[in-house]
Amino acid sequence: MSRRNLWIVIILIALPAVAYLAACWYFADVMIAAPAPPLAEERARIGTPADFGLPEPEDITIQSGDITLSGWYFDNPAEGNCGVMFMHGFIGSRYQALYWAPIFWERGCDILAYDHRGHGDSTPAFYTYGYFEKGDALTAYRWFQQRSGLAESQIGVAGVSFGAATALQLAPMIPDAPFILADSSYRSLAGIIEAQANVRVGSFLSRFMVPGVLAIAGLRGGFDTSAVSPETDIAKAQMPVLLIHSRTDDFTPYTHSEAIYANSDQSRTVVHINEWGSAHAGDIGTDFAAYKQLFDAFMTEYAPDFGLPPG
Repeated sequence: MSRRNLWIVIILIALPAVAYLAACWYFADVMIAAPAPPLAEERARIGTPADFGLPEPEDITIQSGDITLSGWYFDNPAEGNCGVMFMHGFIGSRYQALYWAPIFWERGCDILAYDHRGHGDSTPAFYTYGYFEKGDALTAYRWFQQRSGLAESQIGVAGVSFGAATALQLAPMIPDAPFILADSSYRSLAGIIEAQANVRVGSFLSRFMVPGVLAIAGLRGGFDTSAVSPETDIAKAQMPVLLIHSRTDDFTPYTHSEAIYANSDQSRTVVHINEWGSAHAGDIGTDFAAYKQLFDAFMTEYAPDFGLPPG
């Protein structure tokens, strides 16, 4: 083979490999480093605490290793002797808590809502889909206990999407928590990346790309992508868990919550796959009254003494 033909062969072999690595790098970058909107944009999009019937919160910071978590603390004057820690979704912020907060506020609960690492005013960092975030969440939860004087059995956890998955990964660490509300969770990191890849590049290409995307994301973010698995962690949960998902969710398929439920202790886990026509994580906005009714019914059954009786 001539030198020229040899170079042609090398180039023909190298080009697909380079294209593959470039595509995997791009999707891994979107996965762990997509820019989150500033809080000013979130405020303009969602509204203020006052718009949701809440008082002005206290701005707080919580130190989790080398990460500073920024957030809000709402001290409820009704003194229901209860608290709820809320965790927002991917490239969201503490402002997302406002959609859910009225449900907890009327029970007399204090509320802690903070920005995940890499989001809002918290320390910039790669997103690890619960791998490191669950440690941040545990630190925030213990801070909440100390600040409020409430026991673990008096502080529930609620989350949406990325935050719901983080809440489920946190569950084994807080066995005495009264409940977890997980709205629109993914079953595993590999599962949600595969679902997104199927939409973006088709199922044929996704089977080749997903392993590369996960490998690059794990190397850049310094975490084990295979360890991010809410459907595994739910099996170790000791508290009642409420799973909510929209059947028309076009980002995280509702089958993810079904898979989580299938691996749970079904004597204390409830799943609602709602047919309200909502997009991803949109049920709370589509029908707040019906959503609240689902939550209140769950609490009546599994945590009847949590907070004040709902109105």
